[in-house]
Amino acid sequence: MTAAPPVSPPVPLSRNRDYRLLWGSQALSEFGFHAAVIAFPLLVLALTGSGAASGLVMGTIAAAQMVAGLPAGVLVDRYDRKAIMLGCEAAQAVSAISLVVAVWAGAATVWHMVAVAAVFGASAALFEPAENASLPALVADDHLPTAVAMNTARASMGQLAGTATGGFLFAVGRFVPFLVDAVTHTLSFVALLFVRLPRRERPPGGAGPLGREALAGLRWVWRERRIRVTVACAVVLNLFFSAFYLVVIVLAESRGCPPGRSV
Repeated sequence: MTAAPPVSPPVPLSRNRDYRLLWGSQALSEFGFHAAVIAFPLLVLALTGSGAASGLVMGTIAAAQMVAGLPAGVLVDRYDRKAIMLGCEAAQAVSAISLVVAVWAGAATVWHMVAVAAVFGASAALFEPAENASLPALVADDHLPTAVAMNTARASMGQLAGTATGGFLFAVGRFVPFLVDAVTHTLSFVALLFVRLPRRERPPGGAGPLGREALAGLRWVWRERRIRVTVACAVVLNLFFSAFYLVVIVLAESRGCPPGRSV
């Protein structure tokens, strides 16, 4: 009998080309996303002076994330995950560019910003589960906990750096944070093209109605007490921090603080 060939050890994350591409591309896009998000209320206040209009734009981001997040899991299970991620990056880049052009031309309106905010929120809600569900196809099981931890750290760093930089970029030019967001998402889109993610086969027999599957998922969340509490806490925290940023910015602006120092 011949001995079985030795099993090669899994590729470390530091040498995992596809994971590094995905991680690096999202580090860029998360920085741009948060720089733009913190600039939204600054731009609305600069154009209208209305705290209510700023709240409408910020609330749209949170509402779009919540609405798009409901069927996100079903969509990720049903359709090609790489295509979903590419679509999300393209949508954010195009919407950000449209706002850059509008601000540059002096034609930006609150409703335009509401539409862009909706695209931002929905794209973020769809991208995250698609990325998380793709990890098992990119990294070995032994490295999966580390990969998840690194993704979480990346998200925190992107939020911290983007939020801290967004006000400064806005002080340089009202369109600059959105230009940075468009560039980072474009670069992320290009990087994702080179991520080798296997295409998923459709399950035999087809899938059930989208609404029925989404409703089944919501029922499961409601039955599992720990998951239910976790989701409720996440929703409350997201709404709180959206309102917190807005209140701080409105108060700072009302006291004459320059935009670059109000965040």
